[in-house]
Amino acid sequence: MITGAEGENGMSRRVVKQIGLIIVCLMMTIMMWEGQKTDAAVAATAIPEQSIRLRILANSDAAGDQLVKREIRDAVVAQMNEWVTELENPQSLEEARGVIRQHLSEIEDRVGEELANRGLTYSYQVELGVVPFPTKLYGGTVYPAGDYEAVRITLGKGEGQNWWCVLFPPLCFIDAGTGDALAKPATASAAAAEPGDAQASVQAATPEARFFLWDMAVKLWDWVTGLFA
Repeated sequence: MITGAEGENGMSRRVVKQIGLIIVCLMMTIMMWEGQKTDAAVAATAIPEQSIRLRILANSDAAGDQLVKREIRDAVVAQMNEWVTELENPQSLEEARGVIRQHLSEIEDRVGEELANRGLTYSYQVELGVVPFPTKLYGGTVYPAGDYEAVRITLGKGEGQNWWCVLFPPLCFIDAGTGDALAKPATASAAAAEPGDAQASVQAATPEARFFLWDMAVKLWDWVTGLFA
């Protein structure tokens, strides 16, 4: 026989569960809406053929190294904000190279300072050149693997997941978080293939792009529902 107290407790649990689910649904809706706004803004800004990218390679995929990569990214982008207006249109690719070369030592100094402040002693390298890129997704458009001109910042062994954006034209400063890597190319020859062949291989591959906010929302949902299972 269910007593009045037990019935009230059961009802309270159901009310709390319903409130929790409503809160989670609202959070998921807000995060998805924000993501759609970002995608829409980036989709309107495709990468031009003549461009210079910025790529930061983490030491490894360990959580600590990935955190350092993000902190270095924030520091470098903040430092670039001091002179990025020099890359605004009208500007030729050669002029952009000249501007970037003038500031390479500043970028290198900032990276060194940030690593030293965190007590990290692994090596780092800052270079401007033509460097290999895996397949990339930017603004809903897939860019095939290949060699692209970029400022590449390598932290330590440079074996971790990378962050990238477009430095010239200065699209980094419109959306500095875009460009998660898709599936890595199967072989080095695929990265050096002709554009048509690379595009075909991209279409055949299954994208492995993951969205952090969605993953977080799903985990939060599972956690809340688990409380009342």
